Amino acid sequence: MMASLEAYAPVERNSVAEQVAKRLLEMVRNKSLKPGDQLPPERELATYLQVSRPSLREALRGLQILGVLKMRQGGGIYVSGLEATDLLGPLQFLITLDSENLGSLHESRQMIDGSIARMAAERIQPAQIASLKVLVEAQKDLLNDPLAFRIADTEFHETIAAATGNPFLVTISHSLYVLGMEYRRVAALSPGVLQRSLVEHRAIVAALAARDPDATVSAMAAHLTSVHETTLEAMAHTSRED
Repeated sequence: MMASLEAYAPVERNSVAEQVAKRLLEMVRNKSLKPGDQLPPERELATYLQVSRPSLREALRGLQILGVLKMRQGGGIYVSGLEATDLLGPLQFLITLDSENLGSLHESRQMIDGSIARMAAERIQPAQIASLKVLVEAQKDLLNDPLAFRIADTEFHETIAAATGNPFLVTISHSLYVLGMEYRRVAALSPGVLQRSLVEHRAIVAALAARDPDATVSAMAAHLTSVHETTLEAMAHTSRED
């Protein structure tokens, strides 16, 4: 860790905190700092970067807000997992999901996940089909456990995206999925919603197993429309309670 830090020149004095943040982001991008790495103690890090500790603290706070760094219980600052859930926090704060822009989210998912469905039907591997079948069977036993079902649901959609072999599509798809998560939690508690998702998941897997792109797109579109409708219902329910 220290060797990789020594390779970087001291930061410039103008906008010190900003320069420190940019330097640390550069180290994350080029893998000098990897997900889960612990940063050196504040005093050491300030010495290596040749900046004051207040400037360093300001930079670290900014990167924590962005989800790039995390403070762990017991002390220490770490590079986050750099997953969508880590990095989308600020975006979720800025974008208030309401009945108006929920339509835009649905439209985006139809476009991205529809294309993913077609590509996955053409590229999916037997092992991935087997994994999806196992997931669907597991979901059958999770209909009374919304939290566990959502975890399996996340893995279900990630497996389909991964079947494209395109890491950019995987990230974009999961990012859109995460943005709607708040109201999906509410929707999952509504009677019949999880059973409905299970039926739709089975149809998607059947189409993928048949390697039928058109049928897979159709099954995915029907599922996403169902998700949109139940999310709208959940939002209306939450609004009435407020």
